[in-house]
Amino acid sequence: MKIFIPVGFVVTVLAALGCGSDAPKGPEKISTIPVDGVVTLNGKPAADVSISLHHSEGKVAPRGMSDKDGKFSIYTYGKDDGAPAGKYKVTAAKNMTKEISPGVLAPPPPGGFKSDIPTKYESVNTTDISVEIKAGEKNSLKIDLK
Repeated sequence: MKIFIPVGFVVTVLAALGCGSDAPKGPEKISTIPVDGVVTLNGKPAADVSISLHHSEGKVAPRGMSDKDGKFSIYTYGKDDGAPAGKYKVTAAKNMTKEISPGVLAPPPPGGFKSDIPTKYESVNTTDISVEIKAGEKNSLKIDLK
């Protein structure tokens, strides 16, 4: 015996369950301050470097990606919105994957990817770079990886 449940009924029930006033709203957004910067490797602009800021209280995880000139903008919730004020540890890692067509990544080279960025910058536990984002100030970071 098959039971037939109209699709419209299922959609209505699911919508009602998800739209209640008791539904979780997610974490509260903390106000942000614009943050930009330049990342260099041994004094030269470093392209395709993923920069992550790790808040001292673990509240947010702002990030950015450097362009061919090493320039980056930090975002927390949306494009170039910056980061909340506070103290952060900075991690950096080379983005070596390349998209050869939409949604298709190029295969790794023979022997795997080799980053020229020292591995100590990849972990919040080993990085020696710290920054403070201050409210009411221009926050332009200079990150030199050595």
